[in-house]
Amino acid sequence: MRIQIKREDDGGDRSSPGLWTVLTSKLLAGRWIGRPVPKLPQLELEAKKNTLLYFRTRGCTVCDLIDMKVAAACHQAGVNLIIVDRYSKSDAPEDQAIYTQPGNILDFGGAINSAFQVGVYPSLVLINPAGRIALKDVGGGQAPAEQFGTYLSGRFQALLG
Repeated sequence: MRIQIKREDDGGDRSSPGLWTVLTSKLLAGRWIGRPVPKLPQLELEAKKNTLLYFRTRGCTVCDLIDMKVAAACHQAGVNLIIVDRYSKSDAPEDQAIYTQPGNILDFGGAINSAFQVGVYPSLVLINPAGRIALKDVGGGQAPAEQFGTYLSGRFQALLG
């Protein structure tokens, strides 16, 4: 038996993460460390550069609170940022236009989310220049939203030296 989470206003995308993915996202995050990055045609990583995949979705209040803190921490650490939105903010053309810009991906159908077993938002996956996962952080860590930039900067410093 498979249980799925249905969302309203999903822009026609009826896929959803499986219940197992949602329930184990945080518990099994550590198992991803050191794994090679799944090969996906819609995910182009810049060679020889640390890259953070920032998984977020429509209606995620925590995502809205930490968006700028994630961007600032990446900028300060010299980490390339790729935002992977599970569902767009809205179906309005101005909200859809952002996905034509580099570094912004609308994961319609959930292929990227599935490949990284993301079912909880926000989720962060740091990829090192060797193409291996250095960090998988689910649910924004333990830091409150107002301290998230400091938390993420500390994680970058510890992992990237």
